[in-house]
Amino acid sequence: MRAAAKVFSEKGFSAATVRDIADEADMLSGSLYYYFDSKEAMVEEVLVGYLDTIIRGYDAAVAKAQGPVDALEQLVACALRGLVENRQHVTILQNDWHYVRPMKGITDRQHQVEKVWLETIQQGIDAGVIRGDIDARMIYRTIMGAIQAVIRWFNPRGQVGIDRVIEVQTAILLNGIRTA
Repeated sequence: MRAAAKVFSEKGFSAATVRDIADEADMLSGSLYYYFDSKEAMVEEVLVGYLDTIIRGYDAAVAKAQGPVDALEQLVACALRGLVENRQHVTILQNDWHYVRPMKGITDRQHQVEKVWLETIQQGIDAGVIRGDIDARMIYRTIMGAIQAVIRWFNPRGQVGIDRVIEVQTAILLNGIRTA
C-alpha cells in the first residue's frame, strides 16, 4: 500500500501503472493481481485506509470536545495534522479527484467526513455560538478549502511548524464564524 500511495501521488492515477507499483514494492507486477483486481481497486484501498483513519480521528476529537466551538477547533487541528502526516494520500485525492470520487469506498467515507463537520457546525449554530446567517455547508466548504490548500505551501521541514499553522488557521477560520 505504501508503494501504491507513493506511485499514485508522484505519477498521478492515470499515468501510474501496475508495473510502476510492483517495481516500487520490489515484486513482480503479476503478483499484485493476487491481491487486487485492478489499479482502481489499489487506489481505492489506499484512500479508504487513509479516510478511515481521518474519520476515527474526527470522531475522537468531537467526542472529547467541550462544546461545538472546541470540537471545530479540534477538527481543524486533526485535519491539518492528517494532511501533513498523509501528504501522499491527500495529493492523490486532490490531483485525481475526478477518478476516485465515484468509487463507492471513497464516496461513503466522504459522506462520513461531511456528516461529522456539518453536524458539529449545526450544533454550534443551534447553540448560538456559531453564526446562523451563514449556511453550515458553506462554512464547511470554506474551512475544508482553506485546510486543503495548506498542502500546496506547507513545508514540514520549514521554519513554521504545523502547530503554528493550526493556531493561525483556527484563528482565521473560526473567529469569522463565532457569534461572540
